[in-house]
Amino acid sequence: MVDWLTWPAELLLSAGGIIASWFVGKDAPSFPAIQMGFGLLVLAGCSVAFCIFANVGQILAVALTN
Repeated sequence: MVDWLTWPAELLLSAGGIIASWFVGKDAPSFPAIQMGFGLLVLAGCSVAFCIFANVGQILAVALTN
């Protein structure tokens, strides 16, 4: 029902898993926690980037109309 919402989140969280596997082996007991941490960082970074680029578009639109 909410597949449109779950697949982007799953994509970002799996990217966090790939980044975590660079630092910790996948068989390490702490890997799920580290994967979750890196996934959260990737998700937060994408959210911040989206907000910045959305505001840049608004600022450019206002600057070009004046």
